[in-house]
Amino acid sequence: MTTERPRLAFLTCALALVPALLLTACSSGAAPEGSKAAPGRSSKSAAVQREKELATAARAGLAATSNDAPLVSGLDRVADGVQDALGLPKGSGYRVTVACAGRGTVEVGFVPARTAPARRVSCDGVPVSTRFAVKAAGTRIDVQGGRGAAGVIAWRVDKVRQSS
Repeated sequence: MTTERPRLAFLTCALALVPALLLTACSSGAAPEGSKAAPGRSSKSAAVQREKELATAARAGLAATSNDAPLVSGLDRVADGVQDALGLPKGSGYRVTVACAGRGTVEVGFVPARTAPARRVSCDGVPVSTRFAVKAAGTRIDVQGGRGAAGVIAWRVDKVRQSS
C-alpha cells in the first residue's frame, strides 16, 4: 500500500499541472513563427488605413471647389451620418458642397426640410453642390447613408458671391 500512495500523488500532481501548461501555451501573446502580426491587429490597421485614404479622397474632391475658407465644414463616416447645426444667420446665398468617397450613395438634406430639396450623392469622390437659404434658426445639415453605403463624407458651406 505504501507504493500506491506515492504513485497516486504523482499522478494527481501531474494531472493538475496539465491544464495550467495548456493554458500558458495557448494564451501566449507571441505571434506564431513565420507570421508578421496577429490577424486582428493587421485587419484593424488595414481598416484604419483605408479610412484615411477615403478621407483624403473626399477632402480632395472638396479642395477643387473653392479657394476660400468655408463658413462651416466637416468630415464624417458614412455610417455615422451628419447632423450638424450650421449656425448661420437667416438669409440666402449659401452653398453646400458634399464629396463622398467609398461605395454606395448618401442623401444630403436639411432640417427643416423646407431649406432645400434633398439630393442624392454618389460615393465616388465627385463633389456635388446645392444652393440653399437659411429660413429658420437652428438649421442643420442632414446626411444619411443609403443601404450598403460606406466610406467618408466631406462637406463644406460657403457664402455664394453675389454677381453685380
